[in-house]
Amino acid sequence: MRPNHIYHVFPLGALKERNSAGFKNIRELTNLIPHLQDLRMDSILLGPIFKSETHGYDVTDMYQLDPRLGNNEDLKQMVRDFHEAGFHVFFDAVWNHSSRLHFAYRDLREKGRNSPYAGWYRNIQFDKPNLCGDSFTVDCWAGFQELPAFNLKNPDVERELIHCAEYWMDEFSIDGIRIDAAQDMDLGFLRHLADACHRKRADFWMMGEVVFGDPQQWLSAGLNSVTNYQTYKSCWSSLNDGNMFELAYNLNQLFDDKGGSCKGARLQLFNENHDVSRIYSVLKDKGDNYLQHLLFYTLPGVPTLYYGEEYALDAKKGGCDDWNLRPPMSSLGSGKCAAGQENLLSEIQHLAGVRLDSDALRDGGYQQEFVHSQQLAFWRTHPKGDALVLANLQDSPVQFEIDLKKHYGNRGGSLNCGGIASHWHDLLNSQTNITTKNGKLTVQIPAKWGCVLVPSGT
Repeated sequence: MRPNHIYHVFPLGALKERNSAGFKNIRELTNLIPHLQDLRMDSILLGPIFKSETHGYDVTDMYQLDPRLGNNEDLKQMVRDFHEAGFHVFFDAVWNHSSRLHFAYRDLREKGRNSPYAGWYRNIQFDKPNLCGDSFTVDCWAGFQELPAFNLKNPDVERELIHCAEYWMDEFSIDGIRIDAAQDMDLGFLRHLADACHRKRADFWMMGEVVFGDPQQWLSAGLNSVTNYQTYKSCWSSLNDGNMFELAYNLNQLFDDKGGSCKGARLQLFNENHDVSRIYSVLKDKGDNYLQHLLFYTLPGVPTLYYGEEYALDAKKGGCDDWNLRPPMSSLGSGKCAAGQENLLSEIQHLAGVRLDSDALRDGGYQQEFVHSQQLAFWRTHPKGDALVLANLQDSPVQFEIDLKKHYGNRGGSLNCGGIASHWHDLLNSQTNITTKNGKLTVQIPAKWGCVLVPSGT
């Protein structure tokens, strides 16, 4: 099992009753199934769903569904329904830290040095009160003392968290996890966690949240994927600045077939998540949202669409909380896109289908063809046939000329009739057919758009 197209939902936001303090049951998420099938999704990633104080990342009980969303039987039924519809289900695993109401931290507050859980939290200082009124201080996540950090080098903590993972696998039959704050976690613990999960189920998908650092560190620890913040940032930044060199540099560094640090890896590709501004809000030229998604569905990785992204939701990170990034699904209205984005949903459906039906786009390697300030051309390489992606950020059409001999070289014999194919077509537009001349391909790309070219007959 491996995901190819993931839909990311934040249940504590998505299931909140609009203009009310109430919540809908977790089973309501199954109403998304027809929509996700239209989007060619094969997986759903749930943000934090276990019992917590407020937003899900301040977990109090890792074994019980948050009562605002129902009970464990509701959760089991929801997973069964998604499985029956052919979807993988992933949970958000908050194992770097807990809330102050977690059983171990509560005992520590009550008994202090005499608590059997005194070693469960990192860098405890008994003579230094914290800002929450506790008589001691421990390390915490990102400076928030409401989120005390586990001591993941403690064998008892390791056993507890691995037991939790195994419980989720047995009790809810999930297919994988997103590991929150993985970049802050001990790599030795992550290795042991990955080994335990993969012994239990070899195809269990484990994706770590990593904002900064070389993804290879966490892949080497046994995780299957990490969040690709480098490509996320460089993609929209290149569009905003009219500087495709930034994106090209990032892609070469990570994925180049010859020297990429993560070549062959399936990093999580995303435009949005629960912690960043909506991509429609980030782009200076809102019309670039179409090109943004064209690149999104042609780059290496596992594309993950955040709920509402397909409707061009407009929301910026900031203020006292991030609930505007995690809206009730009822606020999405009748599925209408923002003005000027009326075709976005159908275009995403189309792009997703093109990607999933192409071996090269779905699973291929990466080779840059050329880069200019407002154009980028690259190959997605695959033994079954390569695909050429051409992207034009300019607000006017641009003619591309590609010398195919440069790319294929001696490999030309593997193509049609023992040489470089003479006829090519665009996977994005079945009406576009191109004939090569002297091994060169010439094609005009519309303003702020692109194409995906493959030899005709493939």
